[in-house]
Amino acid sequence: VVPNPYKASSAFNENPNSRKIRFTHLPTSCQISIYTITGEHVSTFQHDAKFDGNAWWDLRTLNNQEIGPGLYLYHINNENDIQGIVGKFAVVR
Repeated sequence: VVPNPYKASSAFNENPNSRKIRFTHLPTSCQISIYTITGEHVSTFQHDAKFDGNAWWDLRTLNNQEIGPGLYLYHINNENDIQGIVGKFAVVR
């Protein structure tokens, strides 16, 4: 995940109306699920790109609300990998 930690005051590839982080080195087809540290489901989206191993997430919940500061977990799962990849990232305001 880039940048990690995500700083809201940063100007990393964004503008005030479009905040996002990038997942890198992804398999061709996968599902990315994001959770709070307490296990609450925040968002899930698909990545399907044959020649691009990057996916962008707009830091919005399933209800289209901006996420708050804190520690988040992600799970990347594809059909060939039963366990998937688990990682974490922080959001700092």
